[in-house]
Amino acid sequence: MIYDFDSGAPEFEGSYYHPSDDPYFYRQLDPPCYKEFSENARPFKKKSMLMFSELKDAYIGVVEHASNPSIACYSIAGTKMILKEKHGLNDKEIDMALDQLMSCDLGPSTPCFLDSTPLE
Repeated sequence: MIYDFDSGAPEFEGSYYHPSDDPYFYRQLDPPCYKEFSENARPFKKKSMLMFSELKDAYIGVVEHASNPSIACYSIAGTKMILKEKHGLNDKEIDMALDQLMSCDLGPSTPCFLDSTPLE
């Protein structure tokens, strides 16, 4: 049976690892601790999104895209509830208003809507 787990590698002798000494660390596009260990850290950009202030109670979260900006995501059920309770719309008017909200084109940062009803 083997009881000696020492590999003999220098990084395991008292944990002397420091990311700035690692030649492969800075090859990553955005390493998680880049800001802490680099004197030339890139400033982190604040994300800005187009949001519907009237639908803040139906807001679910952010949808990330690889090539487009991040967009806000709203619940269809929550949006319908807001249109009914705050604006007093009937079911036909709610469907028309929701269709208009979903089909408006505000560019690449247009918010999206999530339908969370179960499939049949």
